[in-house]
Amino acid sequence: MLNIRNYYYSCLPATVFNFPIIESGGVLQDKIHQVGEATLAPLPMVAQGGLAVASFLLQNLVDVEKPNGQIVPPSQYFAAVAVSGERKTTVDNQFFGKVNELESELDQKYVETVRDYELALTIWQARKNGLLREVAKYGSEEAIEELYEHEKLKPKYPPRAGIRTLSDVTPAAAMALFDREAIQSTILRSSEGEEILSGHAARQLSLWNSLWGGDPIRVDRKNSSSCVVRPRTTLYVQAQPSVMQRFVSKGGENARGIGFFARTHMTYPATTQGMRPVKEIRKIPNYEYDTWVQELFQLNIEAGKSPDFERTIIRFTNDAKGRWFVLANEIEREIRPGGRFEGFGDHASKLADNIARMAVLLHCAEFGIEGEVSLRTLNDATLLCFWFSNEFLRLFQAPTEEQRDYLSLQSWFNQKRAEGYRYLRKNRVRKYCPNDLRDAGKLNIILNIMQNNCEIRMGVIDKKTIIDLFPTHQDDQALLMTVVNS
Repeated sequence: MLNIRNYYYSCLPATVFNFPIIESGGVLQDKIHQVGEATLAPLPMVAQGGLAVASFLLQNLVDVEKPNGQIVPPSQYFAAVAVSGERKTTVDNQFFGKVNELESELDQKYVETVRDYELALTIWQARKNGLLREVAKYGSEEAIEELYEHEKLKPKYPPRAGIRTLSDVTPAAAMALFDREAIQSTILRSSEGEEILSGHAARQLSLWNSLWGGDPIRVDRKNSSSCVVRPRTTLYVQAQPSVMQRFVSKGGENARGIGFFARTHMTYPATTQGMRPVKEIRKIPNYEYDTWVQELFQLNIEAGKSPDFERTIIRFTNDAKGRWFVLANEIEREIRPGGRFEGFGDHASKLADNIARMAVLLHCAEFGIEGEVSLRTLNDATLLCFWFSNEFLRLFQAPTEEQRDYLSLQSWFNQKRAEGYRYLRKNRVRKYCPNDLRDAGKLNIILNIMQNNCEIRMGVIDKKTIIDLFPTHQDDQALLMTVVNS
């Protein structure tokens, strides 16, 4: 059997492999495994939740020095497509529960601070109005000078400690928030996706591209001077297929063209519904993870208050640098005609960058905000990024007829699982499955692929081929014989 971890020392990872179980990440990786076991949600979707937390909390604390010398933020964009019932909200809550708690506490304190500011502004404005009346009435030099001095004392809108979560927000409103509240680290986050992909945030995708790169954004305002903001930004969106399809076909038709999706780690994982034993889903305490989140959150608050704050630059060991250059050059070569990334140069051009960013997130989660990224950590980041890369190619390539047939039958089987079926006779499947699959030869090909993927199990009883939709469950002999004899 091919060992992927050793295989990619001589070339890129395979175009198809199971979601990797990585060794790096420390407390973050432990939490990902814990949430995966607790929710039984698709592992790629679970991993994205943990990685999004790391990106959000680390992006304003560290810079990534890529092996080529370029300095970039470690910010990452994630998008997961999953049907209703895949426990998207549960996964989000498992990872962001502590973040939500800390932000709620920060909001309460901030409301009090804003209330004090508004009162101070009201008092200041009242005094200004009195001075204006004096100037208008007497026009004395003393009154005019006092008015100028008073203007310098105008209260400033209080900063919000530099870190904030956003959901549905217009680009203009986001820019105003970044400036007014001095936001330095933000995450655009939704466990449903429609409020982002069908909302205002989807209308100026080029803005989010610039934020991914850490580029400064100029904000022009009607009633005051312009300003420049450059908050570090993470994107974490989970959406149902219909929402993503509508976004791509309507509001997001330029998303691929302008490079938004090329920057984004995407996944549309196979469903785990129908294969999850029913049990209570509890938020299992993980004090090490909660402490890690709280410490990084506090560091972000301190960074937002300190005018002298400087981000820590995370570099790579010599071994990791050499490996990264091999990867980057091989990715570039695969853009050629006939190569792996032919027609996907937009995606390939960001892949090596994303690998470096991912490696820094894993490194800091395991070793803290210090040291250099090792070859082991870079290798793990490479596997993760290439798994998402394979998903990108799968989702945006025109599907073959066989792939369309596979997805069609997979959807039909999922429907039967939801209706309570476990065993089906093959001749019944052929009779009632989607029309395009009722040809025996075509159906046999797809069924064999599904069996090889362990999605179903097939066997012959009394010369009748039976399909088991729950191949990992213990056999129900009574139900099985009922289907055989029907």
